Amino acid sequence: MNFGRRIYIVIFVVTGLFFFSQSVLAVLFEPGAGVGLEYTNNARLTLDDQISDLVATTYVGARVTEDEGALKYGAATSFNRHSYVHDSYDDQRYFNLGANADWEMIKDRFNWFLADNFYQNSISSLGVNTPDNIQDSNVFTFGALARLPLSARQSFSLTPTFSQYYYEVLHTDNKQYSLTANWNYQMFRLTNVGLVLSGRKINYTETDIFGRSPDNTEFTNMAIIVNGQRLRSSFLINLGATNVKRDNGQETTEFAGYLDWQTDISSRSTFETRVSTDLTDASSVAAGQTGGGVQITADVIRTSILNLTYSRDDATLNTRLSGRYNRVLYSESPLDRIIRSLDLQFSYPVTQRLSSSAYVYYNRIRQLEIDREDERVTVGGNLRYNFSRKIHGLFDLKYRNRKSTISALDYDEYSIFISLVYGYGEVGRATRTGGF
Repeated sequence: MNFGRRIYIVIFVVTGLFFFSQSVLAVLFEPGAGVGLEYTNNARLTLDDQISDLVATTYVGARVTEDEGALKYGAATSFNRHSYVHDSYDDQRYFNLGANADWEMIKDRFNWFLADNFYQNSISSLGVNTPDNIQDSNVFTFGALARLPLSARQSFSLTPTFSQYYYEVLHTDNKQYSLTANWNYQMFRLTNVGLVLSGRKINYTETDIFGRSPDNTEFTNMAIIVNGQRLRSSFLINLGATNVKRDNGQETTEFAGYLDWQTDISSRSTFETRVSTDLTDASSVAAGQTGGGVQITADVIRTSILNLTYSRDDATLNTRLSGRYNRVLYSESPLDRIIRSLDLQFSYPVTQRLSSSAYVYYNRIRQLEIDREDERVTVGGNLRYNFSRKIHGLFDLKYRNRKSTISALDYDEYSIFISLVYGYGEVGRATRTGGF
């Protein structure tokens, strides 16, 4: 199916769900509109020949949700138009859509689900965050979940899924077909064990930017799962192996698994840990929460991740500290890298209408096959004022820089951003992909 046509179909389906829902009164619909203005002293993020510019932004968006009944769905969309007053770039238009639906066809037995996410991401994960390094991308997912209780303590589920990935520039478009079988047994009141067997086939549908036709790939995974809850903590352990077969005859079987652990340090603070290693494809990783810094290719990749997160919510001050280590190895491309990142965020309500926040983002990527390292830092703070229940304004001051072993890629930038929004959403800043 044509990609543009699918976007229109998703919008049509969500609109139809809104108007023909059996519980229209329970549907929440929130429109939004806004304007923004950003000043930057280095619009092109370059070391030399820096250009100061003003970026005027107009925004419209909406959100619709329905979370009652057998059919639950939600969709959020936004459109931002960025006009560069001093023509450092041509005017840019960005459309974003996130939609999902879940229909419980047979209560506690059978569900259909659908999701679509249209967004922008970086063409080169090591490139600067400017319009000439941004591409439209889309992830579409459709599937079903069949559940079968075997006894009071045992259950079995089967999940067939179809996914399609689209990339405007990189052309590593692919279709993925997967089937997952899950057996679960309640060993104790708060402890479960299980077995998971899954298969996934990836068919690449485009010739990439280098004129190559990527090899189709099959993944087969088998794992033992243990999960449980304690008085102040919970955990999930997955231990198994993944077999990978490619059309070029390559085949390998290696260990894969993860550990998730969360504990309440106090009534106001939590600590979360995730340790994982997996054999997978770059599209699936780049579209996920740990995809920052991962270059999209048709390679099979080995990702090994350690993620630590501390959160504390006091009466006045909220704090979040997150650190991540990610080692990514590519099967063919010379892109092996280690990604380290640290995020620190504070938020503080000054008055009932005025709130403030501050943030520090640190990211370092070291490529293992060439002598290159890129270090990026962002420091900023903002004030948000609620003029009324539906109107709010934002003032944000930000500094960011980059240091690289390729000195020509270094840059420093200061920017000031103000916006005013009515209703749902936020005005999108002109340089926002990846947070740098």
